[in-house]
Amino acid sequence: MEEEQQLNQGNFAVKRRAMEKRKITIARLWPKYEGKYESRAAVIMGLDPRRFETICIYLAKNSTETNILEDKGHKTFYISGKKSLPAFNLSAIWKVSRLLKRQKVDILHCHKHKSTVCGTIAALIAGMPVVISHVHGLGRTRNLKRKITNRFVLKRVNKIFTVGEAVKENVLKANPFVSPDKVVSLGNSVDYERFANTATTKAQARQMLALSKDAFVFGTVARMARNKGQVYLIKAFAEVKQRLPAAQLLFVGDGPLRHQLEQQAAMIAQDSIHFLGHRSDVANILRSMDAYVQPSIGSEGMPRALLEAMAAGVPCIGTQISGIPEILGDGEFGYLVTCKDEVALAAAMTELAKKTDEQRKQIVEKAQQRVKNYYTHEIIIKKLEGLYEACMVGCQDVAGS
Repeated sequence: MEEEQQLNQGNFAVKRRAMEKRKITIARLWPKYEGKYESRAAVIMGLDPRRFETICIYLAKNSTETNILEDKGHKTFYISGKKSLPAFNLSAIWKVSRLLKRQKVDILHCHKHKSTVCGTIAALIAGMPVVISHVHGLGRTRNLKRKITNRFVLKRVNKIFTVGEAVKENVLKANPFVSPDKVVSLGNSVDYERFANTATTKAQARQMLALSKDAFVFGTVARMARNKGQVYLIKAFAEVKQRLPAAQLLFVGDGPLRHQLEQQAAMIAQDSIHFLGHRSDVANILRSMDAYVQPSIGSEGMPRALLEAMAAGVPCIGTQISGIPEILGDGEFGYLVTCKDEVALAAAMTELAKKTDEQRKQIVEKAQQRVKNYYTHEIIIKKLEGLYEACMVGCQDVAGS
């Protein structure tokens, strides 16, 4: 048995060296282009250019913003000029299959359900060897139509990447026909240095936002939508404000619930709750905070904003849902509370505010080290490179059998 394992390891090493002699061409396929994605771009651009070439394909185009990947020289294709396309669109499938053949793509990496459906069929037509489906959140197999579609599609993909263990478990539970060996928790990543070493001081950040230096500032960064749980954060803050009169709350982001949240805040503590909208200087705004709160109640996989706050050295509070316990280590690297429980959330916020600077520093140092060890772009890039190479070697094994 031991000799057989050594032989298999030797064979893999030989095949890997053979793969390194030529570039692997990867096509990333998304449902639509919606604007700049700095984190996504950093991982794609960080792949070793001697071993990998990445082209970018979008089924639709919903933004006129400059595409950073296109700007940096990656071949970029927009299948349609429409803002959105259905998952099963014969014209799009045909165009993608022709593009895969023309660009001699080795691996098709599909993001989200719509791209996976279109891409898998296109790859079958093109005779492509490797297809990956990337799942970004919980509850993606949410209805009968998805379940039926997945039975056809997921059986034909080589690997399913998820943004965390919670999403992996959810994929397997919702799709029992999928082999656990096929699903890989890739994780999520942030630019650690950007957030950990921001040149802006806390005093400068607060001056920029017209915040008192004596205030205890809570904050959150997220799209304003139901699953983000901001409604419960405002309720919790009303309780905190009674115990900590100098408390302030920052909301960074925009979305469909903004007007409702502003109305709710106006009835509670209008002068102490600040809606900053969408910002490109999040690293500076995090510097102004004494505590970060992730009050999510829904289907997100592994919130990048929470990782950024940890990297920035802000003590964090999160809810016990999705990938948040995975990030916070079941409370070891920050506070965890039950979701939709404003009483528990207010208690955690108050307790954190009453800790000494030294106690908060200990929490921060452990949290920063966790991000540095598991969630940097560099770590995910290396993991992704290994997975791509393993997929190609596995494909060669199947072809040669």
